[in-house]
Amino acid sequence: MNPIRVQYMVELLGQQQQQHHPRETAATGGQNTTNESSSELLPLQGLRALDVGCGGGLLSESLARLGASVTSVDPSIDVARAAMEHSRHDKRTSTIDYRGGMSVEDLAHEMSLQNDSDNNNNALLFDVVCILEVIEHATDPHSLMEAATSLLKRPTDEDPGGILFVSTINRTAKSYAIAIVGAEHVTRMVPVGTHSWDTFRSTQEVQAIASGLVQIDVCGMVIKPPFLDMSWRLDPNDTDVNWIGAYQHKKV
Repeated sequence: MNPIRVQYMVELLGQQQQQHHPRETAATGGQNTTNESSSELLPLQGLRALDVGCGGGLLSESLARLGASVTSVDPSIDVARAAMEHSRHDKRTSTIDYRGGMSVEDLAHEMSLQNDSDNNNNALLFDVVCILEVIEHATDPHSLMEAATSLLKRPTDEDPGGILFVSTINRTAKSYAIAIVGAEHVTRMVPVGTHSWDTFRSTQEVQAIASGLVQIDVCGMVIKPPFLDMSWRLDPNDTDVNWIGAYQHKKV
């Protein structure tokens, strides 16, 4: 699933940049320039990204390889340490800032103290905030989203602002059949008890939790038949099970 989540994020961020800087896009006349070639290889270059609940660092490493400066937090010290050790084997991922034993609320508090002493505090915030397959496991989703929102760049005349990405599982009969009955009890792709249907979130529920943010896009993630190779595709018309959404601060 990670490749299509990253694909979705890169496409949304690219569209945002094109909308905010249309003159720069038009000025190239569609010709390949050195800068364009670089942006194609490293589409996230120059962006600050936050991976909330980074786990083993799969997403963090993907973002770093695409050029982002990545900070990754996880409540588990051991898990974050293992992710950091793995990232050191590749020069492109060796600079990821792993923060084990830290929640996004902890990071928000730490950065609020830094922002108090910095006049340009928006520059210290993140262009990309990722909460992927995390919110359904959070003990306090409202607190998690509030802290993550506080770390997201706000739009200005010079900057389009950041995008917060959430991916989770919808709470539907279909998701119960696929994610719990199918994945846990029939195929045993994940351990029994991994998911709790009551904690799955619909797109409407996440929007309600994301106070102060507006949803700019939502898309389903659908596993391709015959299901055995766990190959996924994006489908904007099917958010019944897995889905990913993009959110921004309201423009004032």
